[in-house]
Amino acid sequence: MKKAYLLGFLPVFLLSTQVFAQSKTEIIPIDGKEIRIKTSGLEQRKAHQPIVILEAGSGESLEIWNRVFDQIADFSPVLSYDRLGLGKSTASKENPTLETRVKALEALLAETKIQPPYILAGNTWGNLLIREFAENHPSEVEGMIYVDPILDIENTTQLSAYLSENGLDGEQLVSEYMDFQNLSMTNRSKGNTQEAELFLTILEENKLIWSSQAVPEVSSLVILGSRFNAFPMMGSLSENSGEFFNLLIESKKKFLDEYTTLHPEYSVLLSSGSMNSLLLQEPTQIAQSVRQVLYADPNKKIMNAAHKLSPEEFDTFISDLFSYMPGSLLTEENINMLGYSLMRFDKYKQALSLFQQNLENHPDSPNVYDSMGEGLVALGRVEEAVPLFKKAVELGAEPRHRDFELFKKNLIKGEAMLADGK
Repeated sequence: MKKAYLLGFLPVFLLSTQVFAQSKTEIIPIDGKEIRIKTSGLEQRKAHQPIVILEAGSGESLEIWNRVFDQIADFSPVLSYDRLGLGKSTASKENPTLETRVKALEALLAETKIQPPYILAGNTWGNLLIREFAENHPSEVEGMIYVDPILDIENTTQLSAYLSENGLDGEQLVSEYMDFQNLSMTNRSKGNTQEAELFLTILEENKLIWSSQAVPEVSSLVILGSRFNAFPMMGSLSENSGEFFNLLIESKKKFLDEYTTLHPEYSVLLSSGSMNSLLLQEPTQIAQSVRQVLYADPNKKIMNAAHKLSPEEFDTFISDLFSYMPGSLLTEENINMLGYSLMRFDKYKQALSLFQQNLENHPDSPNVYDSMGEGLVALGRVEEAVPLFKKAVELGAEPRHRDFELFKKNLIKGEAMLADGK
C-alpha cells in the first residue's frame, strides 16, 4: 500500500520562473445562459500544460476557492466557476443532476477553448462532480485533488449501520442529521436548494457512487479534515454531536484505508483543520497538495507525451515543460535516461529533443554531448554527431569522466562511419 496518512504541510517545491497574470472574472454566454468564471494564466499557458479546475461544494459560489485560487495562480493556470443557478451564473430550468452538471462544464471548456490536460480539485460535494467528469474524460485528466470528499459511508443506510455498530442509535441520529442538513442547505436561493436536494436525495437513496466510479488511474490526493465544529448542530441531535462527528471522521478514515489499498495512485493527507472548512482554514495546505499532484512523476508525463505526440509537438512540449516544471525534477541524469528509453522504442526524434534540451541546460557536461551525438547517429546524421563526440572527449578528459573511454569509442566509431561514407 502506497499510502500512509500524511501530517502537516506537504513538501514545498522550488518555484518555476513562470509568472502568471492577474486573475480575471468574466461572464461567459453559453446556449442562452451565462456562467461566471474566474481564471488566471490562460494567456501564458504553454502547450499541453495542465490547468487546474476548481469545483466548489454544494450550493457554493466560486468565492469559496479564493484563498486557494490565488496561491495556485502563482504556479499554474487555474479556473473556478459558478455552476448554473449558483453565485452569479444564471439558473437552469431543469433540476440538476451529476450528468447535467458535467455537461455544463464540458460546454464551458469548449466555449472558452480550454484544452486538456486537466487537474481537477473538488470540495465536499464537488468531488462527486470531478469524478463524474474524469470518468467521462479519462484521457484528459492528469490528476485529482479531493478536499473532504463525500464518501460511500455517508449514504444514510451505511452511516446508520456504522453508528449502531459503535453503540449509538444510528437510525435516530442519521434521521436528525439529515433533517439538520435539509434545513440548513435548502433554506436559501432556488439554485442552492435544487442542488442541495439532489445531494441529500443521493444520500437518502443510498446512491452515492464515489468508490464505484471508473476514474482514470492518475496521481490523486485526498485531504481529510480531522477536527469538527459541532456548534451549528448543538441541540439538533439527541446524542452528543461531538461523538457523532468523531465517528463520522473515523468512518471516512477507515473507508480511505481500504480504498487506497486497492488504488495505490492515491495518497491521503489528514489535516488538522476542521472537516468541511478546509478551504477557509488551510488554503496553503490545499494549494501545496495541488502542486504535489501537478508535479507528480514528470518522467511518466514525458514518456506518455512521446508516445502520443508527433515529433514536432513533442519538441514544443519538452521546451515548454522546462519553462514551468521545477528544474529539480528534471535532472540531467533523468532526461538522459528517458532519451535512451525512447530510442529503444524507435522514438529517435523524440529522444533527440530530450538530448538537445539537456545540452542547452548543461553545456559543461561531456555526457550530454555524447548522448546528443548518439541520437544524431541513430537518425543517420553522422556528420553532425562527430563534432559532438569530439566535444565530449575534450570535456571528459580533465577531470577524467567515468565514461571517458566510451566517449572515445563513440568518436572513433563516428569518424570511421564518416570515412566509409555512411
